[in-house]
Amino acid sequence: MGLLAIDLLTSRITANFKIKVMSLRIKNLIFGLSATMSMSMVAQERPNVLFIAVDDLKPLIGSYGHDYMITPNIDKLANSGVVFTNAHCQQAICGPSRASILTGMRPDYTGVWDLKTRMRDVNPDILALPEHFKGNGYTTVAVGKIYDPRCVDKQYDDQSWSIPYSESAKYTYPEPYGPPALSYYALEENKQIVHKLEEEGKAKGVKNMHGYITKQFKPSTECADVPDEAYIDGQICNNTLQYMKTLSQQKKPFFLAVGFKRPHLPFAAPKKYWDMYKRDEVHLAEYPHAVKDGVEMAYHKSGELYSYTDIPPLTSFSDIFTDNVPEDKQRELIHGYYASVSYVDAQVGKLMDQLKELGLDKNTVVVLWGDHGWHLGDHALWCKHTNFEHATRVPMIITTPSGEKGEYSHPAEFVDVFPTLCELTGIDTPTQLQGESLVPALENTNYKVKDYAVSQFGRGSNEGYSIRTDRYRLTLWLKDNYRTYMPFDEQRIVAGELYDYQEDPLETVNLYKSGKFKKVREQLMQYFKAFVKEQNQQLKNAGCNPDRTEKKGIKKSKTIQPVTNLSFGSDWETRWDVIARNGADAGFSVKDGRLLVNVKKPGKNPWDVAIALKGGLELQKGQTVQWKVAAKGGDIKMVLGPVNGQRLGSKIKPRKGKKASDVSFKIPASGVWKLKVQFLQAGTYEIGALQPVIE
Repeated sequence: MGLLAIDLLTSRITANFKIKVMSLRIKNLIFGLSATMSMSMVAQERPNVLFIAVDDLKPLIGSYGHDYMITPNIDKLANSGVVFTNAHCQQAICGPSRASILTGMRPDYTGVWDLKTRMRDVNPDILALPEHFKGNGYTTVAVGKIYDPRCVDKQYDDQSWSIPYSESAKYTYPEPYGPPALSYYALEENKQIVHKLEEEGKAKGVKNMHGYITKQFKPSTECADVPDEAYIDGQICNNTLQYMKTLSQQKKPFFLAVGFKRPHLPFAAPKKYWDMYKRDEVHLAEYPHAVKDGVEMAYHKSGELYSYTDIPPLTSFSDIFTDNVPEDKQRELIHGYYASVSYVDAQVGKLMDQLKELGLDKNTVVVLWGDHGWHLGDHALWCKHTNFEHATRVPMIITTPSGEKGEYSHPAEFVDVFPTLCELTGIDTPTQLQGESLVPALENTNYKVKDYAVSQFGRGSNEGYSIRTDRYRLTLWLKDNYRTYMPFDEQRIVAGELYDYQEDPLETVNLYKSGKFKKVREQLMQYFKAFVKEQNQQLKNAGCNPDRTEKKGIKKSKTIQPVTNLSFGSDWETRWDVIARNGADAGFSVKDGRLLVNVKKPGKNPWDVAIALKGGLELQKGQTVQWKVAAKGGDIKMVLGPVNGQRLGSKIKPRKGKKASDVSFKIPASGVWKLKVQFLQAGTYEIGALQPVIE
């Protein structure tokens, strides 16, 4: 097939791209037309993904019914796609929430419940969304905050990205402004204060300079008459525009993730966005009070806000309803939040304008999401960190090349994003994901994908799990560090909350003990029990489960198929993921049914260059798996696992005159065993088909 014919075919396919069904038909059509067409050519028909994360953005947007908000660009995006009005995060705090949306797994699987646990320390082989796209032929790039950097490696999850994060984080601030002080403050007088404190700290030999400065000076807001690019989100936008232009010129599809840092505290934005609003007209919280018959542990002291030096401190926890932030400061904070949202909206507009200018809008899926909600004085709370509606409910907008539009009011949650994007782009959906594809909702906004969303947040040794349906929310507070990999026992319930959003959208009354709502409570309790039962099965081998042990009689998943065809044909990339991380430089190609690997530079660890079988091998305890491995080159290691924390490995040393090496593993536990082939040294390798014999 000539290049012109291919270009015409590509254009026709792109123009008529339809969600799921059409994408599969197109894929079959392409392979039918030309059996010799390469994987890279097939990849061109797959849509790009623009993945826009906005830190601490609640659904305080014009398109979510807040017509006083000036967000024309997000509203325009919403009008061209589907707006999810009942979408919820898994946990209302940055690290856990982002770990869940980026892996399709809930916090009780990822083990990320805080801002210090790194997800791959808990589950080393967890599969991330951009990592999966990278393994399926996409160029993956991140600019700004995508993962919470405290919950991944210093490279912000190196194996997720085709281009290192360090490259995308090189910013060029305009003269005469320079970079903002402490990464936040562009106002000259604030910069001078920070500089003075820094010099003072140096003279005293202070080691933790950031802590020394922010303990004395850390304002919660800033209004500076500067251009967009003088703050970091303007820089993030500029770098994203540059990458978008570069990526548009390549043949491979791209997954471009951009993470804006406002409206996270401090609310620092250029003056022109503050000028869009009048402070005396901002909307104070409608219900800044305690819930009637509420649960004390549902609240917190808004510690994040009170860490700022211009917020008067609370006397004690019991004073959150009587000694709250003064009204003038509340207005300033809310004004700052509005300004920050409009500032980010302007950056989103720049991205969408260039997407259209480059002609990419016709073949790009766009997802815009805020990582959790935010309290702006409701229930006398500020920030996130609760299971209330204002904390768990998030903005989520999805647009597709086929142009589905509308509002979807049924429950959706962040774990649904991973399988949705897989289906929209026509790549395989990993079997372990805990969410559901929202493609049926995009095709028909009346279709109900699921009955409820689940969020969680803990207080000390009590964990609160929250079930949100179309109308109700049930939150159960469970004692003794309960997690959903444990069997559910109602004796663990120490408190409960039940809210009816149809009659009480502000959560003013807790109906948990109301006899009138007994049947509702029982129905929601059944939902939770069913959820826990499913979690008990899914989390048997989760890295954070201290009781992970072999379970006899594991039923074969209907979506997991045992893989036996491990040959290296032209479509080998559909079955294998390529790994080259921690500075490794390696090339992979196929010739005459053999995999050719050129390791120019190994990574920091011997296992940093490898191929990994997608899906894995479903094996039973007692089985023996044998391979005859025909290989040339340096040392190779074959690794199976982990299952129940166990890994199996065997090193192969190819030698001249030796046609094949025998590798055999006795399987100690039933489960899905991941297979990796690691290339341990610099040099060239050849490896033939890895056809296993399972006895």
